Order: sequence, then structure tokens, then C-alpha cells
Amino acid sequence: MKVHNIKTSALTLALIPTLANAHPEKNLKDDRLVLGFELDRDHVDHTSARGVHDHVAQVRGQALVTRDPVGESLQLMGPGLDGKGAYLLVAESVEDFGHMPTDAFTATAWVRIDKGTRWGGIISAISDNGDREKGWILGYDNDSFTFGLSTTGADDGDGRLTYIDGKTKIVPGHWYMVTGTYDGASANLYVNGQLDGHTTEQHGSVLYEQQTPVAVGAYVDSNELHTLTGRIRSAYVFDEAISSEQIASEFERNRVISEIKPISETELEWTVEPFLCYATQHAVSIVCELPVAAAVRVRYRAATGEVREIHSSEKAGIHTVRIEGLEPGEPYYYEVIAESPDGTNVKTDPMSFQTAVERGKAFTFVMIGDTQSNPEVVKRVSDIAWSHRPNFVSIAGDLVTTGTNKSHWTSHFFPNMRPLINRVPMFPILGNHEKNARHYYEYMDLPDPEYYYSFSYGDADYFMLDSEKPMGPGSEQYLWLEDKLASSDARWKFVVHHRPPYSSDENDHGNSWLGPTTLGDLNPRQMVPLYEKYGVDIVFNGHVHVYERTFPLRDGQAVEHNGVIYMTIGGGGGGLEDFTPFNPWFGSKKVSTHHICYVEIVGGHLRMQAIDDQGRLFDQIEIRK
Repeated sequence: MKVHNIKTSALTLALIPTLANAHPEKNLKDDRLVLGFELDRDHVDHTSARGVHDHVAQVRGQALVTRDPVGESLQLMGPGLDGKGAYLLVAESVEDFGHMPTDAFTATAWVRIDKGTRWGGIISAISDNGDREKGWILGYDNDSFTFGLSTTGADDGDGRLTYIDGKTKIVPGHWYMVTGTYDGASANLYVNGQLDGHTTEQHGSVLYEQQTPVAVGAYVDSNELHTLTGRIRSAYVFDEAISSEQIASEFERNRVISEIKPISETELEWTVEPFLCYATQHAVSIVCELPVAAAVRVRYRAATGEVREIHSSEKAGIHTVRIEGLEPGEPYYYEVIAESPDGTNVKTDPMSFQTAVERGKAFTFVMIGDTQSNPEVVKRVSDIAWSHRPNFVSIAGDLVTTGTNKSHWTSHFFPNMRPLINRVPMFPILGNHEKNARHYYEYMDLPDPEYYYSFSYGDADYFMLDSEKPMGPGSEQYLWLEDKLASSDARWKFVVHHRPPYSSDENDHGNSWLGPTTLGDLNPRQMVPLYEKYGVDIVFNGHVHVYERTFPLRDGQAVEHNGVIYMTIGGGGGGLEDFTPFNPWFGSKKVSTHHICYVEIVGGHLRMQAIDDQGRLFDQIEIRK
């Protein structure tokens, strides 16, 4: 298609043939024109849109001029962090506008609807509050176009609107020329030059509410705002009912616009929708992935603060945005927008996150392990976790079945962990199934060297280790952990690594039905003296797809006080396993079920609840210090 920069001055071309491909504001001298907007870079900036006469509309919300194979249009973003979408406010009221048509008129626009909604507006001067129904609107309702009108001839005292519901089904991403006409006795709706609906219920003069706003790209009245999500190329209102022949001719003149193929549906979409990772008291990471080159913007605000933005440079693949300068323990609201060089963009709904709380503050967290298979189970488990609204979630390894297989991340793990990871920051560790793959390191934004790290949350310190690497005395992780534990002043200390040092699994550590078995993995067991020396409270593990809780342990035996509890929490999705035919010396509670662990900490009181994927509580403990 070799057509560029078509100036679609709507029906002005049919009315005044000499205007073809000209800037309307330079040539248009027609008293029939009530308002007209060409929504391109010549007429629109960040705050205003200049009409082809003297009108200047205010740009409300997020809107940007974008290019396609035939020219330019104004993209209106849907509702954002303020709960409102973008639109053009032509006048604060019909009274301020001063010369809205009364006896006859035509409203027409070239539009692209990207998301169907109820009561969507294209051009409006309407008031519909209870029984008080006045004005008119050219709009849409979910998947069909509409034309609504109130006149003196159908007035029941407070005005009465009649809506024409069109027959054409809107295909998201496609362009349409939508036109409404009223001649004083009948109203017509046209889509792409063809009659799409008709009514004779309204007659006489148009009945206006004088304080009603005049808008393009929205249905606006005194107590409602329904904005268009999509694009508008041009919008015009004339003080006469233009004939069906002229409307059909105008569409044929610009048919090429309706033939533009949508590109956003296939070329720019989320490979991985934005998720949260590694929140501290003052920062959080937001990670997403795109299949084509695009710039990423994160817009965020506090509950009552101004909206701020942070940008990631244009590229294809994974984008990581670290937001800093936040306040501890506070909720924030955010949305993510990706825009390709041609102006196409995708945008999330508004979401939220919370920063880490300070020492002395209560908090909760969820532990999950082995989300590696059975997507439907993973979804149930993550939804149970989300239902508790934890401050954060930690995953004890084996996030996926095969870490080197990208589809296991993009098609299994990330989709089934939502909405949890959209709103709750994640603190993962590596398991054996990740295979130390680059995908883990590219997706997860963690402190170096990433395969081990630590973080603080409230009165607790967490130490995250890689049990696929050496853990014995003198090893890198052993030396690092001893230094970190020795310097920790936290009331509570937790360690997370994938393989369990103590386990009642029937065959992972030897065939327990025939013997012998090590009853746990000997590599992480080398860390046990550090856990006991420095007062670690709980060690969380995965790997074995069961729930198991030990007694408090110290010096190779179960103790009543001052012991370390080891919890295997591998019930996040992997196929369930079974236990030894006998109870080892350390075994307290065993259940083979998919589950989460929900932990509450208030000062010196900890309560842990084990909850299965149906939401049923099956174990709990309390520790007091």
C-alpha cells in the first residue's frame, strides 16, 4: 500500500471537493461546519488539539499521535491510574460552546475501537442522569455502534433519549467511518457509508442540557465518563443532515483507511506480562517481555501522590525497570505501557504493589515450592496464595519443569502465577529443574550473584541459597552465609534452599522400603551447624512434592526449645510423592497434597498455616519469642 498522509476531513470532502489532501484549517470556509478536528501531529500536542476552525480542545488523560500506513491518528489510552481514560474536551458545557445545532445536524468520525465497552462515546453532547435525558451522542455499546438523540418532539418533561443500535459488529483494531444524521424528523446511523440503523421516534429541535460538556472520544456528562479505548483520525459536526449519497461517496473516497490491517494484534503483545520482583523498603523491580522492539514506560503513584514515570529503552525481549525512592510499607499503584516505533502500544490495567515494611512492623508472606508442572494446579495454588493478600511470596525452586525451555516460563509459569505476581513481589531461588538456565537470571532481578542473596522484611532476615552448588565448609555460599548470619540483628531468621537436608521421602535419597536411605540431601545438610549456631528459626525447602514439617532439631535430635524447624513445601504443582514406611527421628507432620504455607509475624509471635489447593487448613504451628 503506497498511500501516505491522507487528510480525512470526513464529509468536508463531499461537501467541498476542492479540499482533497489539504490542511482543512487553511481552506475550509463553510458555515455548515460546527466543529472539526484532524487528529495528526499538525494539530495535536500533549495538552491540546486545534480544530479546523477556531476551536481548541483540551487533551485529557494519556493520548498520543500514532502513524499507520495511511497517515496519523490520535490514540486514546483506556482508564489508567486515575481511573479515567483519555479524550478531548471541546467545551466545558453546551452553553460555553455557544452554537450546537438544533434543527438538523451530522456527526461523523473515523475511529478504531480497540476494546469494546458499555456506553462508549465518539462525539458527545449528552446528559443522561436518571429520567433527565437530553442532547445527543455518536458512540458504541460493546460491539456495535450507536446514535442517541433527544428532541422536543419526544420530550416527556425531562427529555427522552432514543438510541439507534447498529447492526455492524465491531472488530477490534479495524477502522470505521461512523456517521449519525438528523433532519428534524428522522435519525440515521451509517457505518462505512451504509445505513446501519434508523428511527423516526424523535422529531423537532434537539433538546440540550446547557451544562453538558462537549467531547470527542468519550461519553461525558455531569456524573459519568466513558472513554474510548482506540484511535480517532478525524471528527466533524455539521449543521445539516448530509444525504446518504454523499456519505457513501465520502466513504469510497477514503475506503483505503478501512482496509488498514491491524498490527497490534499480532506484532506487539506481551510475551510475559509485567510482574513484581525483589521489593525492599524503598524499591521494587517490574519485569516484562515483548516480542518486538518497543520502549517501556512504567507509570506509578502513591495512594494520594502525583503520577511519576520511569522509562526503559527501546528493545525487543526482556525489560526490567527498577523503581526507587519509595516509602517503606506503603501501597503504590502502577501501569506499564509498551510502545513500538510505529506508535503501536499495549498497556496493562492499573495494578498495585507494596514496599517492604520496617523493623517492628507486622507482615505476612507465602511460601510455595515446585510450581514445575500441572498448570491447572499451579493456578489454583497461586490463587489461594493471592486470596490471602500476602506482603510477598517466595518460591523454593523448580519454578518450571525445564529451565532451558523458554515456553515453560512463558506458557506455564508466568501465566498461571497471575494475578499473584502482578501485585505481590516475588523472591525465588533456583532448583534442579531450572538447570541454572539463563532464562532464570534474565527474568529475575535479584542482587548479585543472584543464585544466592539475602533480604530483610520487617523483623526478619531471609537467606536464599542454591543447593545445586557446593554448600560445605569453605565453599562460597558457606562463607557468605556465616558472615551474613553473624551480622544479622533480626529477631527472626529464615533460610530458603531447594533440596531438603532432612526428608521422609520414600525414594529420593535411597529406597526406604528396602534401605538404606540418607533421609535428606547431604549437600545442604553441611549447613546445619550454621543454622543451629546462629539461631535460624525455619529452613524452607522444596524438591520433594509433599508437605513435611520436622520437630525443632538441634545436635542431631528433636528438642523442645531452641531448635531449627525444617519444612519441605514442594506442593506447588509437581506430581505428588509419598513418604517412607516409617517415621524418622525428625518427623512431626506429613501430608502429600498440593499446598501453600502462609506465615504471619507480629513482633515475637509467628504463626504458620499450611493450606491445600482447595483452601483447607491442614497444619499450623505457633512460635513465640
